[in-house]
Amino acid sequence: MAISIPKARSWYSPPRLVKTLQDARRLPLVPIFIIVFVLVLPALFANVWSNAWGYDPEVGTLQDRLVPPAWIKAKIQSLRGGVDLNAVEVYKNGELVEGATLTRQGTPVANGEPVVGIIQYRSDGDVIKLGRSLVYPGGVETADPKDMSKLASGLVVVKNPVTFDSGGLFVAGEEVQSGVAFMGTDNGGEVTFTPLGATIQGRQAKDAIEVKDAGGNIVEPMVGVATMQDIRIDGTEDAILAQPNQVRQLTPDGSSKYWLGTDKLGRDLVTRMIHGARISLSVSLIAIIFAGIVGTTLGLLAGYVGGWVDAIIMRLVDIKLAIPSILLALVFVAVVGPSFQTVVTVIALVYWALYARQARGETLSVKNQDFIQRAKVAGASHFRIIFMHIFPNVLNTLVIVATLQLGTAILFEASLSFLGAGIPRPTPAWGVMVADGRELIVANWWVSFFPGLCILVAVLSLNLLGDWTRDKLDPKTRQVT
Repeated sequence: MAISIPKARSWYSPPRLVKTLQDARRLPLVPIFIIVFVLVLPALFANVWSNAWGYDPEVGTLQDRLVPPAWIKAKIQSLRGGVDLNAVEVYKNGELVEGATLTRQGTPVANGEPVVGIIQYRSDGDVIKLGRSLVYPGGVETADPKDMSKLASGLVVVKNPVTFDSGGLFVAGEEVQSGVAFMGTDNGGEVTFTPLGATIQGRQAKDAIEVKDAGGNIVEPMVGVATMQDIRIDGTEDAILAQPNQVRQLTPDGSSKYWLGTDKLGRDLVTRMIHGARISLSVSLIAIIFAGIVGTTLGLLAGYVGGWVDAIIMRLVDIKLAIPSILLALVFVAVVGPSFQTVVTVIALVYWALYARQARGETLSVKNQDFIQRAKVAGASHFRIIFMHIFPNVLNTLVIVATLQLGTAILFEASLSFLGAGIPRPTPAWGVMVADGRELIVANWWVSFFPGLCILVAVLSLNLLGDWTRDKLDPKTRQVT
C-alpha cells in the first residue's frame, strides 16, 4: 500500500505565517533593530552616505562650526553695561552666598575659596551672566571681516565678532565702553582660555586675527569679563542681531543641512557617527575573532594535553587577569603608538584569557566522555579529536562569550579613543567625538551627546542580545518545553 506524503505548505499559507510570527516574537526584536540600524547598516553604507551628501567625515568648514541640531533656535544675549562687579550677588543652588565677591577674572570667591556648584549672578535684582572674552578696546568691526584678519595658513576668520558701544566688558576690573570682542567657549563662542593665555581656533590671538581702530592702528587684545543678560526677540532675528551689544556667538539657528549639528571643526555629526559605527563594529569584530581564535586554541590545548602545558598556559592566563586591562592598554599604546591595528591588538590581548579559561574548563568536562574514548580507540589523531569532537561541544559556550564581549569591546575602544590612546584623530570614532566635545558640553552639548548616545544604545543592545543568546544556547539556562 502506497503512502502519500503530504506536501509542505507554502510560506505564505496561514499556518506558516502564524508560526513565523510566533518564532519572531521570541526574538529580541528591539536590540536586533537597534544593532542593524545603529551599527550594521551605517558600517556597510558609510561611503554611500558621504558620496550622496558630499560630507567628508574628517574635514569640515570652519564657517559652519558648532551649528546646533536643526530643531534648535538661536539664543541671544545682550551685553549689559554699567554693572558694578563689586555689588554682584552670587547665588549657589538658589541660595545667596554671604560675603561672596568676584575676582578680576569673574570667578566667585567666598572666604578665600572659589564658589562651585550651580551658580547664578544678580545685579540690581536682575539675573545676569558672566563669561570670559577676548576684548579689543576701541576696535572697529569692518564691513569685510577679511580686512582685520591675517588668514595665516588658510585660517578662516572667526565669525560674528561682537561690536559694543555701551560697556558690558571689564578688563582688570575696569569697564571698557566700546570696541570689539570675541566670546569664550563657555558661551558658545570662539575663544579658548588656557593658563598660557587665550587662543582662537587653536592659535594665539595675535597670530589668528588683527583688529584695527578707526585710525587704522592695530589694537592689542586683552582678556576680559563680559556681563550679559538674555533678551526677548521683538522682531526678526536678523534685526536683533544687527544691533550692537549682542552676543551673537551663543548659539545660532539650527540648520536643516546638518540634522544633528556640527562639531568645532564644522564636520557633520551624522556623517561622523555613521563612519564611527564602521570603526566600532570592525574593531570589535576583528578583535573578538582574533582573541577567540587564540584563546580557544590555547584553552583546548591546556584542557586536552594537561600537565606542564596546562600549567604554563593557565599561569599566563592568571598573569593577564591580574593586570588591569586599561593599564595594559595604555602601556601598549604608549610603546607602539595609537592606530587602528594597535586598538585591535590591545583588545585581543585583553580578552583572549577569558576564552582560554572557558575553553579549558569545557574541554576538561568533555574529554573523558565515552565518545572521546571511542574516537581514541578508533585511532583518531589528537588534532582530529580536539577540533572535530571536543571543539563542537564547547562552541556554544564560546559563542555566548563572544556575543557578550562585543558590547564591552566597543565600550573599551571608545574609552581608549576618549583618552587619546585609541583611534587617532581625525578618524571618526565615537570615543574621539565624545572627547572633542567635552570642553563644549555646557554650551554645545550635542557634540558629545549624540556619539555618547550611540555608544549607550549599541552596547546595551549587544548586551541584551548576548543575554538572549546565552538563554538559548546554554543548556544550564535553557528552558525545557
